[in-house]
Amino acid sequence: MVLQGYKVNSAKLANGETVAQNDHVYVSLPWSERDGTPYNIARIIEFLPPHTSPKKGSRFQNLGSELMVRLSLYYRPPDVSLRPINDFRLLFAAIHTDIQPLSNVRGKCYVRHKDRIDDLLKWKKLPDHFYFVKFYDPYIKREFEVVRTEGVNNIPLEVKEALLARYEYLVTEREMVSDLTEAFRSCCICNKWASYQESVKCEACKKHYHMSCLTPPLIGKPAKGYSWFCIPCSFQRHQEVESEKFRFAINGASTTTAKNKQKAKEKITATDARPDVTFRGWPWRYFGLYTTPEDALDPEDAIFPRAATRVGSKYQANVPSWEEQEKPHAPGVVEVEAGPSRHGLIDRGYEPGERRYESTITVRSNPSEDLGAYMEEIRSMKLPVPPHDVERLNLAIDSYTAMGRDKALHFMRRTKLADFKPIHFTDKETEIFEAELERNGGLVTHETAKMLNKTPAEVLRFSYIWKNRQLSKENEALRHHHKVSTSHARQNKTLGAPSLGRMRAAQDHHSDDEVSLYGNDFAKRKDKEKETLKCAACSTRISTVWWRCPRTVQGEAMCEDCGSNYRKYGVISFVKSEDSKKEPKKDTIAKKAKGDASGTATPVPPPPPKLPPCANCKKMEPKSMMARCKNCTYSVHSGCYGIPSQDMGPDWECDLCVNAKTEENHLKPQCVLCPHDLSAITSKIKKKPTQHPEFDLLSALKPTEGRRWAHILCSAYLPEVTYAEPARMKPVEGVMEVSRDKWENVCSLCNQSDGAVIGCTDCDVLFHPACAWLSGLKIGFEFSLAKPGRHGTVTVTKFRDSEGVMSPGIWCKSHDLTERVIYDLWDLDPEQNETALQTYVSAYKAIPPHDSFAMLRKAQRLERFLPHIVDQENGNQHLHSGLADCADCHIDVSPLWHDIDPSASTPATVEIKHEDEKMDVDGEERPVLQDINGNTSTSGKDLQKGKKRKVCHLCYFRYK
Repeated sequence: MVLQGYKVNSAKLANGETVAQNDHVYVSLPWSERDGTPYNIARIIEFLPPHTSPKKGSRFQNLGSELMVRLSLYYRPPDVSLRPINDFRLLFAAIHTDIQPLSNVRGKCYVRHKDRIDDLLKWKKLPDHFYFVKFYDPYIKREFEVVRTEGVNNIPLEVKEALLARYEYLVTEREMVSDLTEAFRSCCICNKWASYQESVKCEACKKHYHMSCLTPPLIGKPAKGYSWFCIPCSFQRHQEVESEKFRFAINGASTTTAKNKQKAKEKITATDARPDVTFRGWPWRYFGLYTTPEDALDPEDAIFPRAATRVGSKYQANVPSWEEQEKPHAPGVVEVEAGPSRHGLIDRGYEPGERRYESTITVRSNPSEDLGAYMEEIRSMKLPVPPHDVERLNLAIDSYTAMGRDKALHFMRRTKLADFKPIHFTDKETEIFEAELERNGGLVTHETAKMLNKTPAEVLRFSYIWKNRQLSKENEALRHHHKVSTSHARQNKTLGAPSLGRMRAAQDHHSDDEVSLYGNDFAKRKDKEKETLKCAACSTRISTVWWRCPRTVQGEAMCEDCGSNYRKYGVISFVKSEDSKKEPKKDTIAKKAKGDASGTATPVPPPPPKLPPCANCKKMEPKSMMARCKNCTYSVHSGCYGIPSQDMGPDWECDLCVNAKTEENHLKPQCVLCPHDLSAITSKIKKKPTQHPEFDLLSALKPTEGRRWAHILCSAYLPEVTYAEPARMKPVEGVMEVSRDKWENVCSLCNQSDGAVIGCTDCDVLFHPACAWLSGLKIGFEFSLAKPGRHGTVTVTKFRDSEGVMSPGIWCKSHDLTERVIYDLWDLDPEQNETALQTYVSAYKAIPPHDSFAMLRKAQRLERFLPHIVDQENGNQHLHSGLADCADCHIDVSPLWHDIDPSASTPATVEIKHEDEKMDVDGEERPVLQDINGNTSTSGKDLQKGKKRKVCHLCYFRYK
């Protein structure tokens, strides 16, 4: 794009602000033309002369002497995808220009890249401040990363100098960010720069080679999931394998150390407040997978993002030329067929039975030539209705068909107005029709016909007549350069809505329908009608300025804060204001006080011992739902721990105390989803001494299907984990389905790779759920609108005043959540009498009722991870584990087999009961103790001897 170099570099807006080149502004069409959508955010590239014509077909024509601006538009996240993104200050950069009149610019705003902001949380708290980190191309329909040119190191020096002089940012693919920002990379053979597209990396020595420098040269890079080794490393590895020095391990350590995982990108300081470097109006260009670095030196090189080429044999057919299609045939040579053909000769390009040269239309009849002359005479007649009237044309054709030409002409000359069945509505009927049209938002034929005492056909015909009259009035007004102000106007040629907080000087002459703000007359009219005006979003009744509501919101007006926030940020907060909340009635309070005062002569029992607050929510109320373990005094609400009503009572025991008696699960209560050592987090927190035992949210453990334990918090916030009994939040299933990345990534809080991590809801920061709770991060649930897509149905649930898709979220401390509705885990819905955690678990964490039983579900999950060995027995193939029977229980089927060393740890004795055993004197069976070698004994003194044996997965836990 070449700038026109117009001499104007700044201009003054209607609200008094002065804007210049590279300033960020709000821009929008008039309220009636943009259909109530929020403002667009753009950057001013340049100012254009008043007579600059926009694109062909644009609505801005003949604007006279009004100054024009060329804008670079940004996208909001809802404009790009249907994913619920709650950060309404986030934008997407784009290479998308538009020319608008200066009157459509509403005000100034401020947009910066995330790397140029020192304190992002403080930046987002400022009004009219936005930021961007990604780029969106509307043609490719793909998102790209935006990095600063200063942070790019792995490119040739001369290319970097040229890019620094022209562009502030580079647009690249996500997988190219780490490649561009790492240190300068060179080929170890030719010592020249090794680009990602032309080089390969040895997985052993980590050196880079040009594919053309290798001998023999590599034709292409290894496929995804495969690695490449250079010749010296391959030879060394071969020697290690031959000498049995190289051994494979099932759970071998990764070559990447924890330090490399924790290494973050070096962020350039953003202390400078200088403007972005631009070249021909653009501060960014594409530099990614499909860019040749040397082409960036050319100032005429295209800056748009590119995709993989669509040229080649993979995408195009290899069509031979005309000369190649001609086959020379010797004269007189006749090709003889092998036999008689069943089909006749078919011309090239035609199918059998297809017509060749004749027309495919069969003429059944032609209109009479006399009919045309007849209709011309009818059109020239002076009748009570115009020539284009439908009834006039129908009556002329019917009479011509029934009577003939002469009699039809004689009949038409004698017709009167009543013969054409005219549709006539009085002024009062027209007002009723327009009122019904406005109330219903469209034409409802049968209801309107009943109110007007007419037939639906008459109402329908009148709707077309009425619409044509309205269009005629609009067109006539536009031809005389008058503004259109009807309620059903097709085009409103106005200057648009006023800027925020200001009214235009000529506002008193405009109609209320033409602007986004209601005038003073609107509030006065509401006062006269004794109607209380309240905001459609927050329900407040106090506001100095009232804005019009978009079509997506039910209501008539929005207050100053809600209307301004919607137009600026595209968000509507339905949090009720303080003045809209109802106060409790005095009668109800008096009745409660009176009921409490009435007593009886029954002696008052001593008060029960004071209970500690709930270990999870740290609250006492509601006390009726509080349960206390009779063994360990663990106190918790039923909704915070998953206790059904039938289990409540003085004899209730927590799951850990029950397991201490039954020993069904592991005796060490350690969460399988958390790191084994939380000292890195707990050492940072100073806990106050308490009178009661130290119980908190991490004391709430539930058994898993593998006889282990998991925190309620960890299992609830991992999407792969489900509950077999959602009401009790146990047993926890699906731990093995958690992806490998979540186990291997490093937590940003405890700096450990042990346990499963999740990401921040609004950014890419990773942490354990337990570490997030210990660090005081925001944990809760948020609702978003249900947007069904191609991947299936969407589960919609309701909690308090919110309804939609309930999503769990954990937010790091770099996000501002003051204007968002986030429910805490322990918030209680008084209607459903359930906590937010219970509502989420019952709706999204329950196993479908049609699923199989628990053991089969676990076997199906193990089947996807554990291999099977195929043996040959009697000539038939069958699946077999490849191991002998269990030395303890003699079972031959197990998901895992273990080798037990008797000298390591003393196993618990195993009781084996036989059918032919005799009873002892007490009437009980005498247990026969058997060791791992199969030796039986009743005393259990010699169970430590023996050699290593194989045991099944269930018996293995008895040796833990």
